[in-house]
Amino acid sequence: MYGVKPRIFKRKQRQATVYYPNWWYVAPTIINTFLESYNFSGKKIVLFATSGGSGFGKAVAGLKPSVSADAEIVEGKILNSAHELKQWEKSLL
Repeated sequence: MYGVKPRIFKRKQRQATVYYPNWWYVAPTIINTFLESYNFSGKKIVLFATSGGSGFGKAVAGLKPSVSADAEIVEGKILNSAHELKQWEKSLL
């Protein structure tokens, strides 16, 4: 249903993983909108991104204003090639 927010955390869950394409060292603004739409208070947010070659750059700094002060955002992993993405995907199975 439109306008209904899904529950994204279980009661004791302390960590969320956010995947996105990294654009010129920052996350796309839709990720800020997503973070602003949910309560991440007291949660640790781990970033994972695909990229054509850049690192996280200013992604954490750009996303931090979109969450409460007690939410922690940390760099996870950047996947810069199809090979890296496939290897990482296999490691999850």
